Amino acid sequence: MSGLWSWLCRCCDSTSQEDEQSSVPVVVTEATSLMRNNRDGEIKSLRDQLEILEKQLQIERLRVKDMERDLKEKERALQSVQQRVSELERANEQKDEELASKNQEFTKMKTFYNRKLKEERVSELERANEQKDEELASKNQEFTKMETLYKRKLEEERSAKKKKEEELMSLKDRLAADVSLSIKTGNTESLNSPVSKSRLTETYNELKLLQWPKIKDQLRSCQMKPKETEALIQKTFREAAEEMQKKKEQIVEVVGLLKPSSGLPPQKIQEYKQLAIQNHQMLLYKSNKDDLVKTHLSELGSKYSEEVLENLRPLVSQCYWLGCLLALNTSALQPDWENHTGSMDPWDMFPRNIRAASAM
Repeated sequence: MSGLWSWLCRCCDSTSQEDEQSSVPVVVTEATSLMRNNRDGEIKSLRDQLEILEKQLQIERLRVKDMERDLKEKERALQSVQQRVSELERANEQKDEELASKNQEFTKMKTFYNRKLKEERVSELERANEQKDEELASKNQEFTKMETLYKRKLEEERSAKKKKEEELMSLKDRLAADVSLSIKTGNTESLNSPVSKSRLTETYNELKLLQWPKIKDQLRSCQMKPKETEALIQKTFREAAEEMQKKKEQIVEVVGLLKPSSGLPPQKIQEYKQLAIQNHQMLLYKSNKDDLVKTHLSELGSKYSEEVLENLRPLVSQCYWLGCLLALNTSALQPDWENHTGSMDPWDMFPRNIRAASAM
């Protein structure tokens, strides 16, 4: 409207005083028409804006209704939760009361059963002690009986041992007399011993003629050399003789403690020495041959393979065992290595005979 009035004022100023009365009706008519058109446009524009605002208002009213409906649902859910919480609180209070009641009952029952358990344990301990006392009394009675029995057995064993010692002393005296007689007469075969010179000669011949052919075939198959084998055989006999010489010296030293001042004549002491050597010879005769050469075989194990060592085992054990028996003879014996001429066969390495070691 302000623009319309400005236009009217400009029109009025531009006309002259003479035309003012004649042009006023036209201007008013135009202005009225223009104002009417502008007002209709503004009204239409306002109506359009009003329709838009009414639509927006309807939308907002719908949103508000939705929000109110959601709010009511939330309030109902909140009321349900509050109600559930209240119920749970009441239930918890009830449980707490029940738990407190149960705790009181449990405390009473615990006290009761502890007292009962203590009484039962005391009763059991008393019964166990009574039972232990009865068992101890019974064991004491059994022990007394066993002690009496063992004392009687011990006395019997002592008597039997004393009797055996007397019989042994008598046997030693008889054997010493036989040894003395055999030494005086030179007939060492009279004792019919498995380690006499004739029996040892037979054992040597069995080794040379029966056992050695089988052993040398096995040594040949594992590439053992004849010279090396011969040296090993001689070394085994020599070590056996040296070991038995030490045993003889130990026996002589021990028996030598029986001086003539003990009441025994020198001849009896000499007989005891010879008897001790012969007993040791019989012990070796009955011993396990492999046990005698464990040390020697372990030394050979670092030099030979397992196959060779397994084939050497019977040879070394037999030679060492026989060498010990020969060395413990009344007159020490050894194979006659010095007079062994051999043959064309390089494996013919055992001498024909055995001789006294002092003559070799």
